[in-house]
Amino acid sequence: MKLKKMTTSKVLICFLMVNAMSCYSQKKEQLDYPITEKQVQTKNYHGTNVLEEYAWLADATTDQTKAWVTVQDDLMKSYVRSMPNYTKLKETVQKYMSISERSELPTMAGGKMFYLKDNAEGKWDFYIQSEGEEKGVFGSTPPFNPRAFYFFIPSPDAKYVAMAVATGNFDWKILDVSTGKLMKGMLQGTDMGDTRLVWNIDSKSFYYIGNTVTSEDGTRSGFVVKQHFIDGSGNTDETIFTPGNDGSKLELSVCKGGDYLVIAEREGASTPAKVHYVNTKTNQSTTLIEEATASFIFLGNDGKTFYFQTDHEAPKGKVIAINIDRPAKASWKEVIAEQQKPIIGYQSAGGTFLPLMADDKFIIPYQENLKQYLGVYNLNGKAVREIELPSGGLYFNTNGHNALSGSRSSSKVLTRFIGITEPNTILEIDVNSGDIKPFSRAQTNFDASQYMSEIVFSTSKDGTKIPISLTYKKGLIKNGKTPLMMQVYGAIAFTNYPYFQGDYITWLEMGGIHAVAHIRGGGALGSGWHQAGIARNKQNGIDDYISAIEYVTEKKYSSSDLIVVNGVSAGTIPVGGVLTQRPELVGGAVLHYGMLDMVSYSERFFEDPNHDFMIPEIGSAAVKEDFDAIIEYSPYQKIDPNVCYPPVLALTSEMDTPMDTESYRFIAAMQNLSRQCKSEYLLQMAWGSSHSTFGSQTHSPVTTFADEIAFLIKSMNLDFKID
Repeated sequence: MKLKKMTTSKVLICFLMVNAMSCYSQKKEQLDYPITEKQVQTKNYHGTNVLEEYAWLADATTDQTKAWVTVQDDLMKSYVRSMPNYTKLKETVQKYMSISERSELPTMAGGKMFYLKDNAEGKWDFYIQSEGEEKGVFGSTPPFNPRAFYFFIPSPDAKYVAMAVATGNFDWKILDVSTGKLMKGMLQGTDMGDTRLVWNIDSKSFYYIGNTVTSEDGTRSGFVVKQHFIDGSGNTDETIFTPGNDGSKLELSVCKGGDYLVIAEREGASTPAKVHYVNTKTNQSTTLIEEATASFIFLGNDGKTFYFQTDHEAPKGKVIAINIDRPAKASWKEVIAEQQKPIIGYQSAGGTFLPLMADDKFIIPYQENLKQYLGVYNLNGKAVREIELPSGGLYFNTNGHNALSGSRSSSKVLTRFIGITEPNTILEIDVNSGDIKPFSRAQTNFDASQYMSEIVFSTSKDGTKIPISLTYKKGLIKNGKTPLMMQVYGAIAFTNYPYFQGDYITWLEMGGIHAVAHIRGGGALGSGWHQAGIARNKQNGIDDYISAIEYVTEKKYSSSDLIVVNGVSAGTIPVGGVLTQRPELVGGAVLHYGMLDMVSYSERFFEDPNHDFMIPEIGSAAVKEDFDAIIEYSPYQKIDPNVCYPPVLALTSEMDTPMDTESYRFIAAMQNLSRQCKSEYLLQMAWGSSHSTFGSQTHSPVTTFADEIAFLIKSMNLDFKID
């Protein structure tokens, strides 16, 4: 591999003082990129030859690739950090990201509430609240850094708390609540196949999803369910359930009374599930629902009657009851019929907002036109009331856990709301009265009252109306002169509501517009909306995104040269789709943790249980019908050597292999084009971080977002104010 040092032409920088703020503009500078050696390979898929010019970059572990990444990251740093006022910009990002008095979503158990929060000085502690009195567990001498908490699960009797602690892997420690000390021993993260566990009703043991390791190098081959006792006896954890498919994703629930462990088995990121239950006295397992043709979310039980939220013969969702002694479909009973509003239900990319039972009632989250509601029903399915929740944001809990927290014995439920200008608010809701009040609200360094939000609709290629969330400062003049960042996701049934993030709030504070296109493939309008944008329908979501961009241009919110398309992970598929199919629509793009080569993605991950969960979303290149759809939209394969694309910044992470190599090859191909073009195509490496984390102990998210905004200001020549 040959590398050339970057040279830059002289840069003209102009500072204008406006209300004690500086305004940045520049002339375009021509970058001289490192030469990336081509290693051409051709592979035939179902009679179609697919060209790969940078095959060696697909291996992130080689010294050659690592050297290439280092040079690319240095090039990015030298470009963005040479911007005058970069230091001031970074301070601005830090200011807006500084949040205090933040609380994680409390969990209820044994009449108590458990939660993690920080104080005005930013110091974290673990708290237990009982009868309105709050007590910190660790105080000034925690046994480990509370910031290393991933999440926690209290036992039913509130005597113990299982704590997942980030120590490379997520190791589980057990807190004895009465002493405030950790018990001896731990469950090593390497033994865990997933980060979820559930306590047995007697609080003496818990069930967890463990790894099966069969290869000599220790590579896991699948998941199993195990039981772990906390008495320190040292007994080997017993495997009590093995799924039929090694790649299955498992979800665990313990029934009221503790007689049964309920296991939902999903094949990948798709929502359809098989359902099994295990007799906790005999460890005998029984399959209740044999075919994964619909979603089934366990809500609770009364004896042998199990309640599920499902989209079986109800695309918008309903609640059914199944008696396990009469499991045939003909005996299923409808408790709550399908409503006009779709149930939010399962979403796997964070923001999970699932129904639950509280005060012997069903609490069902609905959504309509991007507004969220809680429907309250009695056990017979009769509607008690509807509670409208604050809109314009995401209801979120850590690691995809339910954003609705409650107990069947309490009328109080809590939820965590994250809006574009509201980084963390815990809401306490009384399901009997419908009253909503803040349990806690994070403190920020900006004035959220100066912003307004609205929802508008574009019309996609096939006539489908596409919701768009817009946020901007009050008094906006629609003249097409305001920079606009349009975020997108459109996958795994996730409703991508606007949410607080360092680059978004800084963009708004500098005078930009933030938008979210709620395209098909996501969950904005129910399971039908999701299905209409996945696998062979993936192009629908790209068409939706194109229509949203055209709408904001036509209505003069912004103009094409001022529009940034932005996506994270699966959201980079529609971003890459717009870039390669309609590049004239946008002025720049930011790709976080790119999924850009969908041909090799599906091929590489099809046999990998760590990643095959995405196959139902995108299909497999091994299947001709899937390949025919993938090759028509896959961004990497759609790069045209005769087209100059707008500027692109691709953020990837050191520990996101093998996905990160898709960004490597995409940027290498773009840079090769740029020798005849004037746009900038750069790679940003978040050293030490993993997928979608934006930072690590050695790389601050503040730096990530400051670099991103500096790139957009320079490459798009934006006249942005830097406070």
